[in-house]
Amino acid sequence: MQKISTLAKTLIAFSVGLSVAAAMPSAQAASLVPQLEGEVQTNLGCLDPNQCIDTTSLGYTVTSLDFDGAGGYGPSRLFVDTRSTSNIYEGQGLKVSFGTKDAGTNPALNEYWFRPVAITESGNLPESGQLEVGRFLFEFTEVMSEISLDFFDVEDIGTAILMLNGEDITDLVLQAGKNNGIQSLTLHNVKSFEVQLGNASSSKFPKTGDGVNLRGNVVPKPVPEAGTTVSLGALVVVSLFGLRRRGKTASLA
Repeated sequence: MQKISTLAKTLIAFSVGLSVAAAMPSAQAASLVPQLEGEVQTNLGCLDPNQCIDTTSLGYTVTSLDFDGAGGYGPSRLFVDTRSTSNIYEGQGLKVSFGTKDAGTNPALNEYWFRPVAITESGNLPESGQLEVGRFLFEFTEVMSEISLDFFDVEDIGTAILMLNGEDITDLVLQAGKNNGIQSLTLHNVKSFEVQLGNASSSKFPKTGDGVNLRGNVVPKPVPEAGTTVSLGALVVVSLFGLRRRGKTASLA
């Protein structure tokens, strides 16, 4: 019979325990952006109910917020768009048209992005709906372990994460970048976040504003299979108790 020490037996127990932990299911990343075109259902409803995307089944809701207080822009509408197709959304006295080429914000073809549409306080569509600015609150039904966000075509100051989990954020402001560039950031342990996209009163683009699109991936917190954690704990405890009963050495058959 081979003799092993108490320390060696303990290490074996923990090694087996780690193997069990490694077998626990891990959370998979999923796109924050629905992979179909349409208008995201917010507190504003949708222009066309037949082209409306309800995100509650994806685990989050979106609220459109007033863009700049009394500055002239109200809550924006939010769409999912890919430049590979042209789309028209019409209703509530508004008509939004997306072509395969935008006036200034053009992601790669066949990529799905959140595309905000600015609306003035008087109800007009600047640039016929091609000014991509907005302020939105994303709220999740469960805490997300990680959210990675991509911002497309940030060319002026203004785009930022304004609140995280209900608290004001002051240091997540994106810097002015190159035309058609992508800037990314990652948030952790997220129940909600408020984001501003673009700058309607851009000093760099005073006539058109700075339009910005958004996409991202979410990673939910992993949920262990029922009994996995208990089994792991029991395994280590039983092994340690067994070692105490056997004294300083134990035998392996």
